[in-house]
Amino acid sequence: MRFARHLSHTFADLLKEEAGASLMEYALVGSLILVVCMLLLLAWHKQN
Repeated sequence: MRFARHLSHTFADLLKEEAGASLMEYALVGSLILVVCMLLLLAWHKQN
């Protein structure tokens, strides 16, 4: 349980820092790119 508490504090500190905000932005952009690529693959698969 101590590990989970430490992890949540570390995550909260990361969100407060400027580097944490840019890391979250990169994660969001990366996930959006992944979703678009998956949708393109799905559309291409249905077309063939």
